[in-house]
This record gives sequence, C-alpha cells and structure tokens, in this order.
Amino acid sequence: MAIHGKDRTSRHRRRARKRILAAVFVLFGILLWGVAATAHLKPESLNYSGITVGGAAVVAGIILFATTL
Repeated sequence: MAIHGKDRTSRHRRRARKRILAAVFVLFGILLWGVAATAHLKPESLNYSGITVGGAAVVAGIILFATTL
C-alpha cells in the first residue's frame, strides 16, 4: 500500500507542532525555575510551587519531544 503525499504532509506537520509545543514547555519551565529561584516571595510555598511546576513543564517537554522522534 502506497503512502499518499497528503497523509505524509499532515503527519509531518503534526510532528512539527508537537516539537514546537515541547520546546515551549521546556523554555517555560526553565523561565519559571529562574523566576522562582531569584524572586524573594513572602510565602516560601510560592517558591516551591514555582520550582515544582517548572520542573513538571521541563519533564513534559522532554517527554513530548522524545515521543515525536
């Protein structure tokens, strides 16, 4: 069975969108880590929340990127 050009193009675009989303997750996570580490917020729980959410975003981006290879 031959692969049609339209199917291949849509699959390529879907993979490209997933990679872009993965890069956005990683960059957002790193940015959140930096803000949480440098900002002196009154309740320390906000710092810990920022570090946790930033780490989760980085991990999600890495997993998303790895699954689209």
